[in-house]
Amino acid sequence: MAFLVEADFIHNPPDKGMFCHCPSILETQSGTLMVAWYVYPEKEHTGATLALAKKYPNQNNWSISETILDTGKYSAGNPVLFQDPGGRIHLLYVILKGHYWNDAFLQGVWSDDKGITWSQPAQLWQLPGMMIRHPPVLLDSGTYLLPAYDEGARQSILLSSNPPYSEWQADYRFEVPDVIQSTIVKEDSGRLTLFFRPSTDPRKIRISHSTDQGETWTHPEMTSLPNPLSGISAFSANNNLVVVYNHTEEHQRWPLSASWSQDGGKNWENAQHLDEVTLEVSYPSFIVGIKDRVHGVYTYNRRNIKYVMYGKDSFK
Repeated sequence: MAFLVEADFIHNPPDKGMFCHCPSILETQSGTLMVAWYVYPEKEHTGATLALAKKYPNQNNWSISETILDTGKYSAGNPVLFQDPGGRIHLLYVILKGHYWNDAFLQGVWSDDKGITWSQPAQLWQLPGMMIRHPPVLLDSGTYLLPAYDEGARQSILLSSNPPYSEWQADYRFEVPDVIQSTIVKEDSGRLTLFFRPSTDPRKIRISHSTDQGETWTHPEMTSLPNPLSGISAFSANNNLVVVYNHTEEHQRWPLSASWSQDGGKNWENAQHLDEVTLEVSYPSFIVGIKDRVHGVYTYNRRNIKYVMYGKDSFK
């Protein structure tokens, strides 16, 4: 049974809209938690801005949320936070220059002062439709590998970047269609594992492995884990692979559940429900923190971002 240590709601900035979605969580090298998400007034493809909240070490409450990106013209979405070995905090996201995500352009900003100020936006991909959802993984070589997907082709892609991590290029393309929004896990053994959510039937999460630092990947195979065409998250804890997802194939985004595998993804434990409300609880972002705490955030009824913290030993 997953043991909940802490839970809290993170609220939108007061003047940018009542709706929100798609959070990303980071624990910085100094132990500060940061969460970014997008906020919108009515429709997520119109007028969406990016918000940020922080929780400093030894403080009980989250900071008041602030708007960190408002183009005034285009909607922003799918923020992804990560911190490179030199301490720079990166925020990747997409800008929607049309009516749907296949018109989105990948951009990024960065901060060298712990998220107090941010650089001017830089376009990171020249063609529309390159989407992201989860942070990159740092390879032994110092290269980052970022899971991405082509919204138009409905195809998953891995992008790579070398220091100073300001440019990205295509590294690997999966030929299997209709698997998107992958999340990448670096296991204790060094093996890389990708989990993909489906964009159509069959509604099962898929899995792929790499034993050569991302040079080659196994064919994405279906797991037994159901998915209602909704975002997932994954991490490694206690030598287990853990996936957080909506445990259903129905057209709903609840409950939010976790399942873990002790044999590298072949078999999965019965799902443990982390949130059983009959409201949208979706698009989780979970990480293992510095002090062996598991930190997670997810969309809560499109009105708030919910933060939860579990003991690492909960997932075994």
